[in-house]
Amino acid sequence: MDSLLRVLVCEDMETDFFLLVRQLEKAGFEVKARRVYTPQSFLSELKSEDWDIILSDYFIPGFSGVEALEMLKQNGLEVPFILVSGTIGEEAAVHVMRSGASDYLMKDNLARLASVVKRELDEAAIRRERRAAIEQLRANEEKYRAIIDNALFGILQEKPGGLILQANRAACEMFGYTEEEFARLDWKPLFDFNDPAVGQKLAERDRYGSTKAEFLAIRKNGERFYCEVSSVIYRDVEGKEIICNILADITTRKQAEQQMQTFNEELKQLSTHLKNAREDERKHIARELHDQLGQLASAIKIELDWLDIHTTEPAPSKKRIQRALFAVSHMIDTTRKIASSLRPAVLDDEGLNTSLKWQCEEFRKLSGIRCEFHGGIDERLVSAEMRIELFRICQEALTNVLRHAEAGHVSVQMEMLDEEIELSIHDNGKGFDTAKPSSHLGLVGIRERARSVNGKLLIDSAPGAGTTIRIRVPLKTLS
Repeated sequence: MDSLLRVLVCEDMETDFFLLVRQLEKAGFEVKARRVYTPQSFLSELKSEDWDIILSDYFIPGFSGVEALEMLKQNGLEVPFILVSGTIGEEAAVHVMRSGASDYLMKDNLARLASVVKRELDEAAIRRERRAAIEQLRANEEKYRAIIDNALFGILQEKPGGLILQANRAACEMFGYTEEEFARLDWKPLFDFNDPAVGQKLAERDRYGSTKAEFLAIRKNGERFYCEVSSVIYRDVEGKEIICNILADITTRKQAEQQMQTFNEELKQLSTHLKNAREDERKHIARELHDQLGQLASAIKIELDWLDIHTTEPAPSKKRIQRALFAVSHMIDTTRKIASSLRPAVLDDEGLNTSLKWQCEEFRKLSGIRCEFHGGIDERLVSAEMRIELFRICQEALTNVLRHAEAGHVSVQMEMLDEEIELSIHDNGKGFDTAKPSSHLGLVGIRERARSVNGKLLIDSAPGAGTTIRIRVPLKTLS
């Protein structure tokens, strides 16, 4: 043994004192011992030294082991106390043990002294560790309680089954109950269990040990509010399951989300109205160009044709008439092209399938790039407004191909996919990295048009691998 053993001995016989010390040293203890035999000296030594163990005779003139034990208790000290006596009756021994002595030995059996001391030292160490752990646990609980009470979010702890164990200040303020009222409640008055999501999320928590959800909660006064609940199941020091729920009143956020949703719907309606107004204006201008300006130009051309045929004037006059004829013919072609670009008559006269096929042919004539249309849909499923949107999306996609793709072949396809219509435009051009944000206004326009009809825009491209753009629109939006 290499640790110092500090022993206080209550013994009036010096020879017995040395006998006890020698017995401990023989067992390997390094002993620091002091002998006392009066109440005053015993009390003085208790206060002057931190003793590891106390050995006391039962009978001491003017003093006793029972008195020493009582003084030890009165001073609040937890030092192992072993009674060592030459003669002690069984009744007295039982009384001393019940009073708090650790053990007792007879002086004629000191061979047990070292083992008893060793045992009591070990048990004292265990008691100190347990006491320190309890004190640390108490300190942690106080700190934990302070953190919970001062948390800005609500915290409810409950037993499995819903009985509430603890509610912090924020939870009390959130629901309007006192902590004492919470202790008599379970979850049922706090949430709207008519909402199937409540039962579903509670079952998910019980199955997986945690969950996070938004519930409609109910205050004590009956007011309803949106509450975000994060729940986790853990076990306390006794191994019992505890459910910790962290609560946040998200009513303001939900109201803001609803307002934003309403704003977005109104913005979407306004955008649709503006697009329809723009298409109507294009249609009107195209009709005016075709019907009014086109007819006037055609009438002028007829007159110039007549003059060209019947003019017998010298060559300069003839040439001027022919130049005027050429200019009027060019004006008629340009007017038709402008009218067609504003609002192709084929879209209103022949429908979406034919207009997309016509658009591919016009693209081929303009660019020299081979462009094919495949597929088709039942146009009875598609409203006039939606036909315009799909036509414009294809128009913008082909414009993108012409400006950026450096392609030699383009394929446009439209088909039915379950409850959706898919319009796809594929080119074999240079492609681009889809991970990098695109600044092409064409793609931005396509994305906005797709979003305005609740459609999805899918882009598949890579440098050197061409580009495929897919727009999928639900049938419920198309009708």
